[in-house]
Amino acid sequence: MIASLRALGHQVMVIDPEAAYYELNDAHWLTSLNLVVARGRSWAVLCLLNWAEARGIPTVNQRAAIAAVHNKAEMAVALTSADVPTPLTLLGPTHNLARGTDARVYPLVIKPVFGDNGRGLHLVNNPQELAALEWPEPFALAQQFVPGNGYDLKLYAIGDEIWAVRKPSMFDRKGKHKPSAAPEKSPRAELLPLSPDWEELARRCGRLFGLELYGLDCMETPNGPVVIEVNEFPNYTGVPGADEKLAEYIVCRAQGEKQRGRETCESVS
Repeated sequence: MIASLRALGHQVMVIDPEAAYYELNDAHWLTSLNLVVARGRSWAVLCLLNWAEARGIPTVNQRAAIAAVHNKAEMAVALTSADVPTPLTLLGPTHNLARGTDARVYPLVIKPVFGDNGRGLHLVNNPQELAALEWPEPFALAQQFVPGNGYDLKLYAIGDEIWAVRKPSMFDRKGKHKPSAAPEKSPRAELLPLSPDWEELARRCGRLFGLELYGLDCMETPNGPVVIEVNEFPNYTGVPGADEKLAEYIVCRAQGEKQRGRETCESVS
């Protein structure tokens, strides 16, 4: 995306919030920016987004939208409260989950509340396995494993454009980890025709969290897709020309914000 923006003649400043320090009453680094595009969800990124927004700099995605999916527990609450189809989801200390859950809800996928990119996932098949799990955090998010067809359904969005991509799942139909293949032998992501139901599901989740650049991790079931989680600014694997499309969207957003600023000034004057 950065290369595509520069190829279009735009100046791009890359900011690594963990590679420097900032004096909070010195916002000179913001003065030349038309738009801040967030790639990440760390606390440092969220802090800089908050700073930019407080100074009136538009952001994509907005801090509140990223924070809403950064916390997987709160994201799960929002999805279930909005009646979005999701797996049975539990939250609590792992020892309490092991004592209190019925054996019929297993297998369970155990996730850290602030996990990312599949890190820290564990699949447990019974309460005994869960009780024996050495979990480093006070709480865990537990989702009932959804047996699929060996593939994950990814719904990717850039503004109003939506794509459907099928990618090999990290678990097989029985919930066992698939062995990792060499990169050159890994099955490729497959672009699928976008069904009206998939499109509406993606738009619904985008509206729910206020996201502009986002993706849904789904599993296909006989009753339709089930949303596992929603992520801001995914990698868009399998989307043709994703970098160029992202660049075009960012340019349109920046130009739109500049136009809105001019209209505001004219109305005030």
